[in-house]
Amino acid sequence: MELFDTHFHFDGKERFDDFLARTREDMLLASACYRETPERVLMLCAGSDYEESVRAMAFSEASEDVYFACGIHPHAAAEYQDHRRDFTPFFNHGKLLAIGEIGLDYFYDYSDRTSQITVLEEFLEMALQQQLPAMLHLRDKDSSRQAHDDALAMLGDFSRSGGRFVIHCYAGTPADAEKFLAMGGFFGVTGMYTFKAAHNIREAVAVIPDDRLLIETDSPYLAPVPYRGRSNTPGMVALVAQALGAARNMTPEAAAELFTGNGKRFYNIGE
Repeated sequence: MELFDTHFHFDGKERFDDFLARTREDMLLASACYRETPERVLMLCAGSDYEESVRAMAFSEASEDVYFACGIHPHAAAEYQDHRRDFTPFFNHGKLLAIGEIGLDYFYDYSDRTSQITVLEEFLEMALQQQLPAMLHLRDKDSSRQAHDDALAMLGDFSRSGGRFVIHCYAGTPADAEKFLAMGGFFGVTGMYTFKAAHNIREAVAVIPDDRLLIETDSPYLAPVPYRGRSNTPGMVALVAQALGAARNMTPEAAAELFTGNGKRFYNIGE
């Protein structure tokens, strides 16, 4: 049995081997309730700017279980426009699975919204040209839905042109989920799903069909309960699968198989 963390970050502060060892330890800890211990954790390392994309690519070369994505997070959109970098060297790499992490963040607005929209449009076009799925970050402030509304408008054109996308760490509304589903969207679920106050996330995820759900950690952030507050690793995706499966009356083993299979099909691993 395998697990697949479809979104994590690597900050480069550890040796690859040390990080992989911690991930293995966490996987054994998090899967203690499983009848069958998972044999391995596949991992997709996201790039939030050029430098992180380079690290992610290097990490993918260090282990057969690690893949990578390249992109510009909305926080870095304005800086990218001021200091553009060439992403084409990533495109011929055999372990590049997606363009991302890209998107819109109207909660912090670290980059002005015009820059965020412009950069997202550029990288969605990049995803179409490379025939790769887009990995999106979407966040609104308080009761506003503007980031989701803007993304819906842009993704409509993207999907009609044949684009595929996943909204990572989904925290939108059930109504938004229905709209993204109609465009063929997939949704990433993180350890936030286990947080006591995350009723909105559980309500939104409840409307999403089993075959459109991917599991992820977004590590080193968002460690699931009962490890909330500590540094996260991809091994903790075992608890995300367990919690999401329990809500759908699945055993941990069945959930791990289903959601890992979804991720492998979405990213064409082993096809």
